[in-house]
Amino acid sequence: QDRHEVFAGAPHLDFVIGTDSIDQLPEVLYRVDQGESKVLQVGFDPSNDYTLETKVLPGRSVAYVNIMKGCDNFCSYCIVPFTRGREKSRRLEEVVQDVKRLVLGGVSEVTLLGQNVNSYGKSLGGRAAGQTFPALLHGLQAMADEMEARGTTDPTGRSGKPKGLLRIRYTTSHPKDFDEEMIDCHANLSRLVPHLHLPVQAGSPSVLKRMKRYVPIELYASRLEELRRRVPGITITTDLIVGFPGETDEDFQATMDLVTRIKYETIYAYTYSPRPGTSALKYGDTVPETVKKERHSRLLALQTEIQAKKNQEQVGRVEDILCEGPSKTDPMMATGRTVGFRVVNFSLPNGVKTPGEIEGRILPIRITEANSFSLKGEPALL
Repeated sequence: QDRHEVFAGAPHLDFVIGTDSIDQLPEVLYRVDQGESKVLQVGFDPSNDYTLETKVLPGRSVAYVNIMKGCDNFCSYCIVPFTRGREKSRRLEEVVQDVKRLVLGGVSEVTLLGQNVNSYGKSLGGRAAGQTFPALLHGLQAMADEMEARGTTDPTGRSGKPKGLLRIRYTTSHPKDFDEEMIDCHANLSRLVPHLHLPVQAGSPSVLKRMKRYVPIELYASRLEELRRRVPGITITTDLIVGFPGETDEDFQATMDLVTRIKYETIYAYTYSPRPGTSALKYGDTVPETVKKERHSRLLALQTEIQAKKNQEQVGRVEDILCEGPSKTDPMMATGRTVGFRVVNFSLPNGVKTPGEIEGRILPIRITEANSFSLKGEPALL
């Protein structure tokens, strides 16, 4: 979009900055402060360099660490490659040092971010240069192990030292890059949490072909089944799009069959809507909205049934919960997540008056109730 079109739609804005120009924000703010109006700073950085220092608020125990930006997949429904550019990765050594700095500041859980983290490092030379996502995970595990062995961190928290890097998460992934090596990482790295978000988008090969997501469904499903065998108790979540152009009743049933087969712990399901600039526009919007909504409701009903049963199986178990603060439903209860990313709302331990007092702490919580979308618990007496 050109400058006039951007600001015509939002005349109150002082500036617009693109995702690949964030490092120029101070300069843009200076220009606005000096009286320049309607500053448009967009476009893509042509270099392959990508450096960043992650910032977190003081006292936070969870950090989100960008390890790459952009996307090279060009799924037909997605605008990301056109708005964020091609993939660029931060160097492995920089990411490890960034996380180490965060850990020394009190962070105990990091989530590694990228549009497709499993293709991390390709812009840096990939496997030949030792820049791959499995290599990064091993590097973070080794860094955390060394800090603990040297006494720099104390996972018990009793010494007053930083607790160390206790949990590594990542999102999101593309099935074409989730291979045996990644399964090995989940099976062998103790700090990598037993949770995988692997968007499949549809269960029909013909729909996936139109989406430009070239992954055989049988390969996708068999890898997840192997992962469940190698990592008992792992939670698997996914994204699904209902009503993609040309989706037939048989195509939709293939998605339902996949959900029944994998039995995801959670799905994030959406109805298709056309996006300007995407190649899927050439297919039109052929599935009526009433059909989209009906299929979406059926899919959610199936998942709710699966999810309720899986959550009920958690009752009676003791889980280590990282407290994230007060519950949204009851401010005098705390909320957090299991290592498998299930939401747990729980009562406060004796002597604790507010959830803020235990925010960032990992507590043993006994699961006492379950519904389709979350769990309830109480502090466990171990």
